[in-house]
Amino acid sequence: MRRTFSLCCAAATATAASSSQTQPQPQPQPQPQEEQQQRAASSAAVERALYRRLLKAGEDGAALQRCLTVHPLPQCLQYGLRLLRYHKALAEIQAAAAPLHPLRVVRRARLGLRRRYYAWQLFTLRLQLRSWNAISDLLVYLLFLSVCALLYCIYRACRVGVDRAQERYRTMAIPILQTFEAMEESQERRRMLQKEMEDDILRNR
Repeated sequence: MRRTFSLCCAAATATAASSSQTQPQPQPQPQPQEEQQQRAASSAAVERALYRRLLKAGEDGAALQRCLTVHPLPQCLQYGLRLLRYHKALAEIQAAAAPLHPLRVVRRARLGLRRRYYAWQLFTLRLQLRSWNAISDLLVYLLFLSVCALLYCIYRACRVGVDRAQERYRTMAIPILQTFEAMEESQERRRMLQKEMEDDILRNR
């Protein structure tokens, strides 16, 4: 009996140990705030690198800052990559056309057509970005003008209300003023009558 009991205990401990070893341990999950910070930092680094490459390619820095800041970060990166791709294609075409012999007319014509295509794509993309920038500036100006007009309307409404309140108070104050004037006149008459009575008394004496 003791031997069977000891065997049962040993088997139970072995199964418990094996089950504890086979159970997967929970892994620490990354926090969402840290992930967002890492993504923002990586996106900012990519944007700075792309901005430097576009400046080296010949883009204007002020125009890039004005045109790309009206869009969210993913669209800015997308437009920047398109600009960089067009610049790279134009540079490759120029490098391929430089060593060509003047008699290779067909090859030069093909490269010229490709150059014009990428130059047109670059022009249309720049025009699109500047159009979006102009539209955003126009919307900002319209918002400013609408806010100014709304404030002026509020001022006019308040001014009309104040003028009406003043007129109402003036009309309400007319009888009160008349009452005060009548009281002052009555007091003045009393004084005059009292003075006349005193003069009569002095004369009688």
